[in-house]
Amino acid sequence: MTPRPLVLLLAAAFSCATPGSGPHEMSGAKHEGAAQQLDTAASAEAQLYEPSAQVTRQRCTPAVGATRGAELLSTACWTSVSNPTDDHRRKAEQLRRQAADHRAGAAALRDAEARNCVGLQPDDRDISPFEHTEDIAGAAALRGPATGNAKVPSDRLVGAIITFRAVPGLTAEWLQRVVDCHLARNASRGHLVPEMPDCPLVPNGATATVTSTGNGFAVSIRANDALAAEEILRRAERLASQARAAGSER
Repeated sequence: MTPRPLVLLLAAAFSCATPGSGPHEMSGAKHEGAAQQLDTAASAEAQLYEPSAQVTRQRCTPAVGATRGAELLSTACWTSVSNPTDDHRRKAEQLRRQAADHRAGAAALRDAEARNCVGLQPDDRDISPFEHTEDIAGAAALRGPATGNAKVPSDRLVGAIITFRAVPGLTAEWLQRVVDCHLARNASRGHLVPEMPDCPLVPNGATATVTSTGNGFAVSIRANDALAAEEILRRAERLASQARAAGSER
């Protein structure tokens, strides 16, 4: 199946937004909190703006070398009228735009979660598929080709492959849906899910593709960031260890 690069799609949509307002830069709740704080600051700035306030100045340019006989010609002094509180208006508008960007980030996370989790049972939505360690057959490092950077090894670590045994009712298409749901939910929570310390779908930047292996299913989880890739592998190895322990008890 074709990978669904949720991270890349959301990042492209917010490439010109306020710094820090990208969907994956914080949780949906923190985006909403930031928007609320910015709106409060905008209201404070707006209260300092007085539409009728005016300051009048005269702007004169000295005449240089322009003479009529021995008399130096004078230049006109033009009147300039400005509002001394206009900076507060501009600041309020800027803060409101920033608040809107954070709300858009929160909305993008909510929409992605709703779209990817629709139709799933509550247990499948709330419990990581990787918590079913009894059905995990193994895990291995996932390595990929060079990215064009000569300093990056051609066989660099990009994540992990976790394989599941075939169980009744499990298909690659259904497992992909569950995986996509959890990727979206983890993003909405700011990639901080302490109750799922071993789920390899939690790290920021993770993407996953499910394929059939004939006698089971392989979930390839990768990330462009080296630290995220290492964290994915660490979690996968802990899951494999738990699976071996569960197998020895059967």
